Amino acid sequence: MTFLDAYAKFGPDTMAIAEALEIKEHEADTLINMKMNRDYLRSGNERLRAAGRQQPGPRKPIRFAGYDETERSWW
Repeated sequence: MTFLDAYAKFGPDTMAIAEALEIKEHEADTLINMKMNRDYLRSGNERLRAAGRQQPGPRKPIRFAGYDETERSWW
């Protein structure tokens, strides 16, 4: 049985998936978290595509309050 078969059968039940795949419970929990994260990110990308937008690029760091661009650190 594969993880996806076990997930389809038992849902996010870590104990049942661990028994079905004969792995430790924390490993099953890790696999479930990875699948749920993939599903969440996929749904967000589909929502953006449906709205006609592309996936946003990497964000630029936000300058902290009091940052002075003219001040240079030479050490």
